[in-house]
Amino acid sequence: MPKLLFSLLILTAILLQSCQHNDFKEEEVSNPKTNLSKAATYNVQLGLGYLKQGDRPRAKRKLLTAIKQAPNSPDVNSAMAYYFEQSNEMEKAKKYYLKAIDLSSSSGAQLNNYGTFLCRIGDYTHAEPYFLKAVKDEQYIHTSGAYENAGLCALEVPDVAKAKQYFTLALNHDPSRRESLLELVKLAQKKGNAAEALLLFKEHPDLVLNDKMLLAMAKEMASKEGKMDLALAYENKLKEMEPGIVNSGVKNEYNNHIG
Repeated sequence: MPKLLFSLLILTAILLQSCQHNDFKEEEVSNPKTNLSKAATYNVQLGLGYLKQGDRPRAKRKLLTAIKQAPNSPDVNSAMAYYFEQSNEMEKAKKYYLKAIDLSSSSGAQLNNYGTFLCRIGDYTHAEPYFLKAVKDEQYIHTSGAYENAGLCALEVPDVAKAKQYFTLALNHDPSRRESLLELVKLAQKKGNAAEALLLFKEHPDLVLNDKMLLAMAKEMASKEGKMDLALAYENKLKEMEPGIVNSGVKNEYNNHIG
């Protein structure tokens, strides 16, 4: 099974902000004149930054401060949940993830975050409904991410039919979803259905023509289908991207290192 690459979208955004604002001074964060909501956001950024660096005591201190400053913030509670998850305190993590959902009136982002948590701890059956609720939130802009996460979760069951359905929906909502395309191709490849894989490549040229792994897979599938001109075209594109990575001749097949 593939390694789960679920998206905690809000937490990812906060982590990116923490990288961009790593020059925050702690006295600025704790200044009583500072808006509490803004201060809580800064403390979350710092806390997740410390967590990423492996400094859990500092991470927890900052996140606990953020909770005191903004106890009703869904993002702050979600960050606290993530800390407890990383610390292997799953019941506490679950409590804060669910609180984030309640505080956000069941926003798509928080539903997706909890669904990914359930999948990471192996509770695949209960995770799926949260992804499906997330995509029903019309204000949620990362619908494709929730569908992709549902697909990855379905693979772990395993439920191939559902996985294909969710990966297809993810690509329908966002044709740039490389992971969804890759998983669909791998499923077709596993069935020995090179024609299905080639159709997927044809439907998503922007992804394929800019990705060495997908190009190599496309070359292999074209060769298996006897479409030697197409295989040669994919090989030439590979050579343009990185000269010398593929031996000459369309019969040279891709070394399967997927997964």
